[in-house]
Amino acid sequence: MKRRGWIGLNLALLGLAFGLRVYRLGAPSLWYDEAFSVHLAHTQVWQPLEAHPPLFYLALRLWMALAGSSEFAVRFPSAMAGTLTVALFAATAARIGRSRVAQAVGLALAATLPFWIWESREARMYAALGLWTALVLFGVARGHPHLVLIAALAGIYTHYAMLWMVPGVLLLGLRRWPSRIPWGAILLIGAIPGAIHALWVGRTQGAFWPGTLDVGRTLLELWQAQGLQIRMAGFLPPPGSPWNLSVAAGAVATGLGLSLGVRHPAARRLFLLLALLPLAVGLGLLYTSPKFHPHYFIGATLGFWLIVAIGWAATIHRIDRAAPIALLTWSLWGLPAWSWILGHPEQTKDDWRSAVQTVEARRGPGEAVVLVSGFALPAYQAYARTTAPIPLPADPVVDVRHILDYEAIAPTLNRTLAGTQGAWLVQWGDEINDPAQGVAAALDWIGDEIETLTFAGGIRVRHFLWGEFRPLPEEPSALFGHPGQPIGPNLIWLGYGLPGGTLPADRPVPVIAGWQTTGPLPAGLRASLRLEREDGTLWGQWDAALGGETWDTSRWPWPRVVLARYAVEAHVGIPPGRYRPRLVVYRGDQVWLDALLNPVNLAPPQTPYHDPRWEEPPRARWPGLALTHIDLEGTPRACQPLVLALWWRVEGAPPSTRLSFRIGEVRMTAPWNPAQPEMAWGPGERWRTRHGLPMPCAPGRYPLEIAPGEEGEPPWQPVMVIEVMP
Repeated sequence: MKRRGWIGLNLALLGLAFGLRVYRLGAPSLWYDEAFSVHLAHTQVWQPLEAHPPLFYLALRLWMALAGSSEFAVRFPSAMAGTLTVALFAATAARIGRSRVAQAVGLALAATLPFWIWESREARMYAALGLWTALVLFGVARGHPHLVLIAALAGIYTHYAMLWMVPGVLLLGLRRWPSRIPWGAILLIGAIPGAIHALWVGRTQGAFWPGTLDVGRTLLELWQAQGLQIRMAGFLPPPGSPWNLSVAAGAVATGLGLSLGVRHPAARRLFLLLALLPLAVGLGLLYTSPKFHPHYFIGATLGFWLIVAIGWAATIHRIDRAAPIALLTWSLWGLPAWSWILGHPEQTKDDWRSAVQTVEARRGPGEAVVLVSGFALPAYQAYARTTAPIPLPADPVVDVRHILDYEAIAPTLNRTLAGTQGAWLVQWGDEINDPAQGVAAALDWIGDEIETLTFAGGIRVRHFLWGEFRPLPEEPSALFGHPGQPIGPNLIWLGYGLPGGTLPADRPVPVIAGWQTTGPLPAGLRASLRLEREDGTLWGQWDAALGGETWDTSRWPWPRVVLARYAVEAHVGIPPGRYRPRLVVYRGDQVWLDALLNPVNLAPPQTPYHDPRWEEPPRARWPGLALTHIDLEGTPRACQPLVLALWWRVEGAPPSTRLSFRIGEVRMTAPWNPAQPEMAWGPGERWRTRHGLPMPCAPGRYPLEIAPGEEGEPPWQPVMVIEVMP
């Protein structure tokens, strides 16, 4: 290719990088971190307990004075930083690889790497951190220590994760610039204020989660974050998804690039000292204070992907047809992430815009707004026009140590809700500060929950109403009218509360429970809330940690009162009638409490059930009846019963009121609806039925066949193959 061709290709790839970073940049709502950036830039620029240094906030403040604070405006500096990172990354690859191919490969990789695109579309400092790291790599590759010094110091006061790069920078500098050791001394002296504050913040600010860092999971998350196959913290493709093939393609291509890139001495040094070393230092510092996120390691990813780019460029340079194969593999790996990043705005960010606008449009006179967790206040305020929420707890930043118990909830709600007629509870991050759902339980005691709305990003909005506000009692035992019942070492059950009247079957059944600790509790206490028919048939079950999955009972304070709210959802198709909730508290195989609660009445659902499983192509069809979906509730074991959940679509008059099952030597006939065996189905109805079917005693793969009518009557139809385990 001629020189003009290379120039045109490079400009096109740089334009692609910019386009991917600004496409629909202002469409998604600001999420919590972005709103916090805007809030801090507007008000303080920097606060002592904020984990990140002030340079980014200062730059954002100056930028907003010129461009405003719209979603597009506050994200645009990150988009520009990300585009410049692409250019510097490619220039470094060209310098080390000493070829135009290396430059083009570096541009193509950096322009389309999903993790970098994601960070370039956020109003946060991580794209700027990547830019300063790219400038460090470029300065090292070009032998410009002053450039390395300036970039490293700017990075340190943009995000403290740049401190993890300092050891590698010093080692490279002392090795390559023996006569320029003073540059290293200046870097160390300049980094001292930032390092001291970073250590102080690490000691004084609560971590996201208690305990120690799970290094294995962290490394896996770092890898997955590169392609956003997992959205930073847990977006997994469903089992059997075709995107699993893309993950495999990415792993193979990346492994090939690494294996070839390490052969290049200069690339290998950068990889070891500016990728693996910062990763090891960072994980070591975070081990006992797990405030971890893949964002923090964006700097280390540059050294990682640089060596991959060098390896790919060497392959393409030597093999004529390697370029289209590499392009196809890379596209296959990146396609699911690109479609997700650039897709519908609500799938990429927490949708605070819609949540706040909904609350403000529907809030009635005399209704308050309560925000849990309170550190999300900047996100709410970013879109609020007529409401000022009550933050619980009133923490400016995330702190896992501030768990809301009854002593923290009751006084605040009594003071702020006096004279109100209802409240809108906005929940986000409540698994950190209110894992037991104590605020929802308190509002449920004061009044009645009318509805629950959900928005993208895990935002939940609950509406509570009461005729006249009744304050929460000072003595928690007054909530339930009796002093409580000891159920285990250092734990007293104060009682429970259930909603009155009749509930629609498509709304969860909530239970308020009160717990009092008199001493330290063992780890691993769990609760199970079950919805049983009076004949013992189970129609719903919820199991979780007693105080929420992020607040193990070993961390419960004492003596304290914990107000918790549990909710169980009935199975789809539950018949209306009288049900008895059962609350079980257990630890391993030890049952601490098994209490049958007062009965509740369930009415027909408010809205017709809709589930895509009823719209699937039928697995089997008979006159008037279609079987569309089957769930196995458990693992098939030899000689053990297995519960089958069957999804039926009634299209006419079914031929019988009974069903026959056949799997191996096992045959069984049962009513098509065990809950209401005499009830006839009518056209247009949707039913989900559950049947317990014994499994064959010999392990193996067996076809499951179903037929309407008594055993032996045709027509049998195979519906699935079940693998029976020993």
